[in-house]
Amino acid sequence: MTIRKVKLCKHKGCNNVATTQGFCRFHYLKNWRQIKEKAQKKALKSLNKYIDHLMHKHPDGYMDVIREDLKNYDHFSRKADNFIAEDDFHDIMDDLNQEDVEKIIGSIKVDDSY
Repeated sequence: MTIRKVKLCKHKGCNNVATTQGFCRFHYLKNWRQIKEKAQKKALKSLNKYIDHLMHKHPDGYMDVIREDLKNYDHFSRKADNFIAEDDFHDIMDDLNQEDVEKIIGSIKVDDSY
């Protein structure tokens, strides 16, 4: 007979079984907004790390590289794998549609003072 270990909810004082991201169903729903905000901040931090890498690797043409990456989803996901976790990448890209991407590409400007 094997004994199965059960992970408990990480909310303080809760002894229910953890089902989603370390929380029980109730505490996951209760803390959903904070969990999503934390995930989005992490995703943005990873995206900034990716952009900083591009700026150092292609100091003169990093804007063109970013534009090309945004136009091709598969190309971007392969290049960003080292900087952005798969879940973070989807958190960023799921909120965008093609029109949003075109707006972002069109509004990218180089700040010479940077």
